[in-house]
Amino acid sequence: MKQNTTYKTLIAAAALSLGLASTALAQDANVAVPNPADEAPVGGLLGSRYTQVEYNYIDLDGFGPSHADGFGVTLNQPLQPNVDVFASYDWAEAEFAGSKFRVQDAEVGATIYSGLEWGKPFATAAVGWQWQKAGVFKDDSFAFKVGVGSEFQVAPAIVVTPFVNFVRATGFNANEFELGAKATYRINGDWSVTARAQYEAVEHSDNSAEYSLGVNYHF
Repeated sequence: MKQNTTYKTLIAAAALSLGLASTALAQDANVAVPNPADEAPVGGLLGSRYTQVEYNYIDLDGFGPSHADGFGVTLNQPLQPNVDVFASYDWAEAEFAGSKFRVQDAEVGATIYSGLEWGKPFATAAVGWQWQKAGVFKDDSFAFKVGVGSEFQVAPAIVVTPFVNFVRATGFNANEFELGAKATYRINGDWSVTARAQYEAVEHSDNSAEYSLGVNYHF
């Protein structure tokens, strides 16, 4: 009799343990699995597939137009880890003494970068074509660009990117150094905004400054 009581006690204890374990498992199953889409978006454009549309304001020094207005379109596509390829088109126009001055640039290029603990240093190179028109006079030239910079993550959704570029239009025998910085804020997984400011030192010509504000669609 005592042995039967012991068996019943063991069975009851096992049943109670099984019930507690089942309850715990059920509670664990109801715990929501973290969704990456719900996490704070990560800022930055390197390594991201996106299309950018931006408005550009160019402050011009010297004799002639005081400024030019324009826009730019860029498509960026990761090719492989730490390598992006891109294509861009820029258009700007100014008016002075009844004449219009217009510059267009189209280029394709690649950017290589490293993801380090402190940031993403990068180097970029591009080739393309430039068209200029002043009144009835117009000309065009092959152009290329090389540059370096780094993305710095200053907040979960914000990066700041200082950069230096060298641009040459061979047909115009024109050299230009661009020194600037841009900041990108990632609104969510699909959208971000970028503000940019750069100083342009043009050889044998007046220098200028360019400011832009753009929106990026990540897809």
